[in-house]
Amino acid sequence: MKSNSLQIILASSSPRRKDILQAMGFSVTVYTSSFDESSITAEKIPSQFAMAAAYAKGKDVSLRFPDLVTVSADTVVSLNGIIYGKPSHWDEAITMLKHLSGKTHSVITGLSLFYPVKKKEYIGFEETFVTFRSLTDDEIFQYIEIYKPYDKAGAYGIQDIAIPLVERIEGSYFNVVGFPVTHFYIHWRELVKEG
Repeated sequence: MKSNSLQIILASSSPRRKDILQAMGFSVTVYTSSFDESSITAEKIPSQFAMAAAYAKGKDVSLRFPDLVTVSADTVVSLNGIIYGKPSHWDEAITMLKHLSGKTHSVITGLSLFYPVKKKEYIGFEETFVTFRSLTDDEIFQYIEIYKPYDKAGAYGIQDIAIPLVERIEGSYFNVVGFPVTHFYIHWRELVKEG
């Protein structure tokens, strides 16, 4: 893959997304969008919300870097149609993890790619189903104390295993981490190909 010669603009402050892209061989420049996700009020369907947020964040940044590919993503957790974003405090994290305990939920990442100089862009989403084992209150408290998951949708990271929460998944592991690598690679390749 010739991605080493291409620079990617990442419209996200997520260290996990940056690490994943670098592991794929990209040279990554982070430029965080100033877009406020709370302004997306009309989108109640989780996949539509995630795509709308990813698109708005990426579009905002891509206009500053027309000669480069900009990628943006937004990950949400959904259970029974309810969207779980990032918890803002301890009690909210506890509530989220209690709701997810012993159940199967959906992790959806909206993904957008922009290449302004070629007038190309892509928007889509990836969905993975995640089943939590039944958690005790003590496990939930310990997990939050150890990982302080306030920057993670649904108040957890699948890669955080000191207190294992996840029993099984159906779909892309990396999507649950927050960046669906295969989905991204296929559409990045399409975006940058000549012709």
